[in-house]
Amino acid sequence: MEQASEMMEIEQTPKYVHLIAGWPFVLVLFGGLIGGGLGGLAYLINLKIYNSQLSKINKILANIMCGMVAISAWWFIAGAVQDTFFNS
Repeated sequence: MEQASEMMEIEQTPKYVHLIAGWPFVLVLFGGLIGGGLGGLAYLINLKIYNSQLSKINKILANIMCGMVAISAWWFIAGAVQDTFFNS
């Protein structure tokens, strides 16, 4: 039942919020599958942040921080993959 209420919250969210929350999807352009997964996870977290009781400025800052964490995670994962497979 909780899952259904979460889906209703996502459907009622304004379109501009989806655009703002989805900015980490930029990772798909240069991050492939790993970037897409991390961008999708950041998007879902950003929607949760938007629906929280935080002030508007804290929501914006948390949104930016969440995306930056996703980018940092991609950077470290990409570095580890490169070291594992492409170092001789």
